[in-house]
Amino acid sequence: MLKKSIEIHDKFSAVIEVAYDILSKKKVSEYTTITYIFFPNTLNINESKYPKTKFYNDVRLFLKYDINYTNLDELSNGKKSLLKKTVEKTETYIQNKDEKNRLLFEQHIKMLASTYNNLLKQETQILLSSHAINKENIQLFLNKITKVLTEFRLLVAKVMASNIKEHHKKVVLFADEYMSNAVELELMHLYMLFEKKLNAKEDLIDIISLINYEQKYKKQQDYGSPKDKNLNAEELLYRRNQLKKYIESVFFLNQDVRKDGAVYEQTLLALAAGLAMIFSTGIAFYFQQNYGNFTTPFFIALVVSYMLKDRIKGTVSALFISRSNSFFYDYKIKIINSLDKKIGLFKESFGFVPFKKLDPEVRKLRLQNQIIDIEAKALKEHIIQYKKKIVLFPDKFGSDLSNNNISGLTDITRLNFHRFIQYMDDPKKDYILVKKGAVYSKFANKVYHINIVQKYFTAKGEVYYRYRVVLNRNGIKRIENITLD
Repeated sequence: MLKKSIEIHDKFSAVIEVAYDILSKKKVSEYTTITYIFFPNTLNINESKYPKTKFYNDVRLFLKYDINYTNLDELSNGKKSLLKKTVEKTETYIQNKDEKNRLLFEQHIKMLASTYNNLLKQETQILLSSHAINKENIQLFLNKITKVLTEFRLLVAKVMASNIKEHHKKVVLFADEYMSNAVELELMHLYMLFEKKLNAKEDLIDIISLINYEQKYKKQQDYGSPKDKNLNAEELLYRRNQLKKYIESVFFLNQDVRKDGAVYEQTLLALAAGLAMIFSTGIAFYFQQNYGNFTTPFFIALVVSYMLKDRIKGTVSALFISRSNSFFYDYKIKIINSLDKKIGLFKESFGFVPFKKLDPEVRKLRLQNQIIDIEAKALKEHIIQYKKKIVLFPDKFGSDLSNNNISGLTDITRLNFHRFIQYMDDPKKDYILVKKGAVYSKFANKVYHINIVQKYFTAKGEVYYRYRVVLNRNGIKRIENITLD
């Protein structure tokens, strides 16, 4: 099963997240993804201006475990309750303070806080997209939020009252502050949207009350709070970002990046050098036998053979490398867990492809839902093909975390479009409108469309998705999910 999403990360970046399930019945699970990015000709993105090095500078890859929890209730209820497991690991560590128990204690605290944040975002988005919003629905949601927080803070109090070393207690305080920050942020999103939708502001009073309570609580606990006048906005944001990295690091995996096919490439270069040497040595032997060692013809032949040797070496090397590129990816990334064990492999490659060489289905999808129905030649687009292959080893997956709910791998790809704005026009353009006999000058956004088509190879066959990134010199305005016929 494949789960995917795309969203704006910042002004100039988009993030594509894809969750791959582990096929546990197999020794190896394999997935392949091809992303096609269609650039308008006016942006001047082509093979000569945009080589591989620039592309890989504009793409950041993150890999993390995907956790199988569907809602906030599951965190505190049921057999697989992460909160109950966290309480158990904490009590075990308080009784037996060895290193193994300490690591399990810290892991579970971080896992709980990070999972709480993810589920809170998920359920907030569901509520935001709901058409039946009322005070009762909001209250039910707030009850779910506070239930986990209340139970976790009982655990925080237990840890602080124990004789655990002070610097080891900090993990629960960091998690508590991180979870409070998550609540504050998501409730602010709810408030800003519902303020426009709901007629009575009284319906929002519970949201305001909980935000206010969390900010006061953080000030009392000496966390980073907006109510703390001694902490400026810059320090507050930096603190929150550092907390986010610390807590969420428990699920992120390490990467060992290497060039793919490096040994094979060096072997080919050595063969090319050998062929060139055979040619030059053969010429030297021939002229030596026919004209002797110290003659003008032999000297000229020796110089010419060495000149040709270098050209032959360069030409044959380029030919070998170009042929081998179709068999190898650009980079091979070992996916390594916190125990420094290899749990999978990730390969990626980049290149430009002409429209006529695209797979027919991709060509068809690109030409659907256009603003102006014109043919591919008239579009004059330059197309990037970014291919990724993921190989996972299910029996080793999640061996570093004591959590049975790890269901797969999430591939997070961040695409940065800042480099492409240099050839864009001004973000505002004027146009003329005649109304009631008068001429008016109006302004509109000058935007560019970068189309993305993704092809996924899964166990059930091929799956396609298409997006349209709408941006101008000021950044990304929106990302449209294009419905496919």
